[in-house]
Amino acid sequence: MDQKQSEKERQRLNSYAKYSSLGFQMVGIIGVFTFIGYKIDESTQNQTPYYTAGFSLLGVAISLYFVFKALK
Repeated sequence: MDQKQSEKERQRLNSYAKYSSLGFQMVGIIGVFTFIGYKIDESTQNQTPYYTAGFSLLGVAISLYFVFKALK
Protein backbone atom coordinates (compact mmCIF):
# COMPACT_ATOMS: atom_id res chain seq x y z
CA MET A 1 0.00 0.00 0.00
CA ASP A 2 2.77 2.41 0.86
CA GLN A 3 4.39 2.06 -2.55
CA LYS A 4 1.10 2.76 -4.36
CA GLN A 5 0.59 5.95 -2.36
CA SER A 6 4.14 7.01 -3.10
CA GLU A 7 3.61 6.41 -6.84
CA LYS A 8 0.36 8.42 -6.83
CA GLU A 9 2.04 11.27 -5.00
CA ARG A 10 4.92 11.25 -7.50
CA GLN A 11 2.46 11.37 -10.43
CA ARG A 12 0.60 14.24 -8.80
CA LEU A 13 3.82 16.20 -8.31
CA ASN A 14 4.90 15.50 -11.89
CA SER A 15 1.62 16.82 -13.29
CA TYR A 16 1.82 19.85 -11.00
CA ALA A 17 5.33 20.63 -12.24
CA LYS A 18 4.26 20.15 -15.86
CA TYR A 19 1.31 22.52 -15.66
CA SER A 20 3.07 25.15 -13.58
CA SER A 21 5.92 25.20 -16.09
CA LEU A 22 3.37 25.78 -18.85
CA GLY A 23 2.21 28.87 -16.99
CA PHE A 24 5.74 30.23 -16.74
CA GLN A 25 6.28 29.45 -20.42
CA MET A 26 3.13 31.39 -21.34
CA VAL A 27 4.23 34.39 -19.30
CA GLY A 28 7.66 34.32 -20.92
CA ILE A 29 6.38 34.09 -24.48
CA ILE A 30 3.79 36.84 -24.00
CA GLY A 31 6.34 39.03 -22.23
CA VAL A 32 8.94 38.68 -24.98
CA PHE A 33 6.45 39.45 -27.75
CA THR A 34 5.04 42.42 -25.85
CA PHE A 35 8.55 43.76 -25.31
CA ILE A 36 9.32 43.41 -29.02
CA GLY A 37 6.15 45.32 -29.90
CA TYR A 38 6.96 47.99 -27.32
CA LYS A 39 10.45 48.49 -28.74
CA ILE A 40 9.09 48.76 -32.29
CA ASP A 41 6.51 51.34 -31.15
CA GLU A 42 9.25 53.20 -29.31
CA SER A 43 11.54 53.30 -32.35
CA THR A 44 8.79 54.39 -34.75
CA GLN A 45 7.42 56.94 -32.21
CA ASN A 46 3.80 55.93 -32.73
CA GLN A 47 1.15 57.77 -30.73
CA THR A 48 -0.94 54.61 -30.39
CA PRO A 49 0.86 51.39 -29.42
CA TYR A 50 -0.40 49.25 -32.31
CA TYR A 51 2.69 47.07 -32.47
CA THR A 52 2.62 46.42 -28.73
CA ALA A 53 -1.00 45.31 -28.92
CA GLY A 54 -0.45 43.24 -32.04
CA PHE A 55 2.66 41.48 -30.83
CA SER A 56 1.14 40.78 -27.41
CA LEU A 57 -1.86 39.14 -29.09
CA LEU A 58 0.51 37.15 -31.29
CA GLY A 59 2.33 36.06 -28.13
CA VAL A 60 -0.96 34.92 -26.58
CA ALA A 61 -1.81 32.92 -29.70
CA ILE A 62 1.60 31.26 -29.80
CA SER A 63 1.55 30.44 -26.10
CA LEU A 64 -1.93 28.92 -26.40
CA TYR A 65 -0.65 26.81 -29.29
CA PHE A 66 2.09 25.44 -27.04
CA VAL A 67 -0.39 24.77 -24.22
CA PHE A 68 -2.78 22.87 -26.49
CA LYS A 69 0.13 20.96 -28.00
CA ALA A 70 1.34 19.94 -24.53
CA LEU A 71 -2.13 18.87 -23.39
CA LYS A 72 -2.58 16.38 -26.24
